[in-house]
Amino acid sequence: MRENKWKNILLDHKKGFRLLKMVHQEDSTVLPGYLFDICLRLGEIYGNLFLSALLIDALLERRFTHAFVWAGSMIGLGFALRTGRLMMRSWFSKVSTKLWLIFYVWLRQKGLSLDYETMEQAETAERITFLEQTADMYGSLGVVLYWYREMLLSILSILASVALVFSLCFKAPSTKTGVFRFFSSPGVSFVMFGCVLAGMFVFSLQTTDYFTRKRKRYFDDHARMEQKLGYLREQVFMNYKAGKVVRVFNMQEMLQKNVAKETDKVRDYYTGMHCTGCAERMGNLSVSSVFTLFSYLFVVCKAATGAVTIGAFTKYVGALNQFGSACASLIEGNVKIREICTYMTDFLTFLDTPDRHATGSIPVEKRTDGEYEIAFEHVSFCYPGSSEPVLSDVNCKIDMKHKLALVGQNGAGKTTFIKLLCRLYEPTKGRITLNGVDIRKYDEEQYRSLFGVVFQDFKLFAFPVWENVAAGAARDEGKLQKSLRQAGAEELVRGMPAGLDTLLYKNMGDGLEISGGEAQKLALARALYKDAPIVILDEPTAALDPIAESEVYERFDRMVEGKTSVYISHRMSSCRFCDDIIVFEKGQIAERGSHEALLAREGLYARMWRAQAKYYT
Repeated sequence: MRENKWKNILLDHKKGFRLLKMVHQEDSTVLPGYLFDICLRLGEIYGNLFLSALLIDALLERRFTHAFVWAGSMIGLGFALRTGRLMMRSWFSKVSTKLWLIFYVWLRQKGLSLDYETMEQAETAERITFLEQTADMYGSLGVVLYWYREMLLSILSILASVALVFSLCFKAPSTKTGVFRFFSSPGVSFVMFGCVLAGMFVFSLQTTDYFTRKRKRYFDDHARMEQKLGYLREQVFMNYKAGKVVRVFNMQEMLQKNVAKETDKVRDYYTGMHCTGCAERMGNLSVSSVFTLFSYLFVVCKAATGAVTIGAFTKYVGALNQFGSACASLIEGNVKIREICTYMTDFLTFLDTPDRHATGSIPVEKRTDGEYEIAFEHVSFCYPGSSEPVLSDVNCKIDMKHKLALVGQNGAGKTTFIKLLCRLYEPTKGRITLNGVDIRKYDEEQYRSLFGVVFQDFKLFAFPVWENVAAGAARDEGKLQKSLRQAGAEELVRGMPAGLDTLLYKNMGDGLEISGGEAQKLALARALYKDAPIVILDEPTAALDPIAESEVYERFDRMVEGKTSVYISHRMSSCRFCDDIIVFEKGQIAERGSHEALLAREGLYARMWRAQAKYYT
């Protein structure tokens, strides 16, 4: 049992050292800065101990010139060290902010680098949210460095104190008889000091074990306790869009009751946590008090028997006090580091999450004519953890410079087909090829550059209009205006307060709220700005009525003249102007052909067309 405990401690510190290494790789000045601060603090503590002892002895012996030198040295050293520490404090403030941000940057960088298949899973988003919440509650990288600094300071202080105490133990009394002489003799001094030290160590370990288990229980419940209140605060009270529903349905009283209930639970939780912390501090204080009492008695014996001078008495008492406080700080630091590493373990595991996708390296051929050959070869796909295929044994080729429509009922596999084509998913079976080569062998970024997509659940961001349209590409005024004009958004943007520089939405400031139809036009402009050879429209008009949707598709058809275009809809209005139509049913290609040919076949497409035809005339 004891071996497992020490093994767990070593494993926790292994994670802590990994975090230190990551911080050093990010900024090589941080760790040296913390070490420099430790040197300043040790100099301040032990410099004062030694100089004050020399000053007291000089005054008692009436060596006033020496006393003046030691007093001046104390003042000068104190001024220099405190000035240095004030400068370091300002530096620490900046570093702490940087380290706090680095944690979130690393977390988001990993999230963005993961394959879409992993990021789409609800547990991944929940995991990221949990990591952010625990970092907000317990601190992140800055807290790790703080406690390692305190632990190293404690270790060095213990070593310095032990060296002084050992030298004190060797001090022989000058009196020849008496009880004090017996207790201040070198042999007895070593035994006494060793026994007190061992007792303090054992009691501290027992206390630490007990309170570590109690804190672990509180830690496990912490995020859950805060999550519900966080939801009410951020997603309900701070969400102005929810205000409409709250007022229309008169939900204020219901929400207040929920808040009161969750607040009571959190209050009880924090009360218990606070009481546990107080009990732990009392335990540590008891150990420290016993050791302090022993320190004074020990040094009094030495001073009473003439083993040390009065000045040395203050030095050794100070050293013993430092030893006691350093031991307590070392134990506390170890506990805090292990606490932090408990949730940092999940953070490091998340950073180590492997990418499900193969990493290709073959460059995609640059073609000005946009002529590529894309084929699905016996492609099947199942979501992770499911054996039910979303697509099953799909075989087809996509003809370049043609207009292709994908149709079928909801859940037939149309959007999954597009996500596989864009390499957001990878086939469970089979392969997709570009010019006869498996797309997994191509450089992923270069391969995706072939596609400009407007998904059904397209997303605009609380950034300026031009950034939403350019989507990370360089700003080109002419290209922006052309894309907006083709998408029918030129007049919309011209009427905005700052034109292309107008901030959208209110998440990042006083931005402009736009309607769903206006957002759709900007999303279309974004797909066109990319100027990719293959443009895909994946049901972004699902909320529109069939006639309005048909008009959007007809306008979009003119926009992509000369490119390969793919239209996805469960409505038939988008199919009349397409060269080729693929009909999906239950994850398989049920039919394929032109609009006229499919109508003449009297199959699934014809039935769907007749069922919806009344909306188009």
